[in-house]
Amino acid sequence: MMNVGIMSGRLSKQIDKEIQAFPFQEWQKEFENAKNCGFSSIEWIFDLKPNPISNEKGINEMNDLMEKTKVMVNSVCCDYFMKKQLFGDNTTEIEQSCKVLKKIIKASKKLGIKNIEIPFVDSSSLKNEKDKKQIREILQKMIPLLDSNMKIILETDLEPKKFREFIESFQNSKIKANYDTGNSASLGYDMKEEFEEIGRYFGNIHIKDRKFQGDTVPLGYGDVDFELFFNELSKINYSGELIIQGARQDLTENYIKTCKNYLKIVKQYVDKY
Repeated sequence: MMNVGIMSGRLSKQIDKEIQAFPFQEWQKEFENAKNCGFSSIEWIFDLKPNPISNEKGINEMNDLMEKTKVMVNSVCCDYFMKKQLFGDNTTEIEQSCKVLKKIIKASKKLGIKNIEIPFVDSSSLKNEKDKKQIREILQKMIPLLDSNMKIILETDLEPKKFREFIESFQNSKIKANYDTGNSASLGYDMKEEFEEIGRYFGNIHIKDRKFQGDTVPLGYGDVDFELFFNELSKINYSGELIIQGARQDLTENYIKTCKNYLKIVKQYVDKY
């Protein structure tokens, strides 16, 4: 049975109408909420907000909560690097971001986190070969810091063939691809082509729905062909997690009910395929 997790923040009140943000004021309760909803894991968010993985006290508290609830944190989504980039012309910012990434890797070892996911989308898109070269050089230096079971997962908006070429340019099995169903639909990519080009490199999958060239919407209301997705997924022997990253509604939504409904939808497809 494939493990289904939830993105951090979805089981807490929305913060400042942000679609995705670390719930720094009430992150502890998400473990119990995830357990009660039936999720096996939480994908952590590391952004610009205060975060427990930044200190020993927080790391110990997270480990205690994982032990108590059996809800694991297997991956961390480093949204921090969408604002404080790892490439570009600002060398001071790049140096600081590299230090932050090293700290995330160090903390992840203590938490048993296997996947360090770095998004290169929207404001942090890789626009040219210079950007790719910078990222390749930086991440090559990070790979030796990983434990044997850890991977660096890249999320990009590159076209499928170019994404495959970028992954392969590292020539290292520690570098894997994130696949995001909603982002794919928004970009208008051919799902079968994506599976053919990068399916063998999938290390992490985000489940959400988006309109073509539009925003995130509740599962089933966008342009993602979930039947096709789960059918293609069943062909590649994927052994990672499915992380639900569904749309937020508004500040008054019943977020627990919403997440339970998303889990029900995803499990129906998992059971079918």
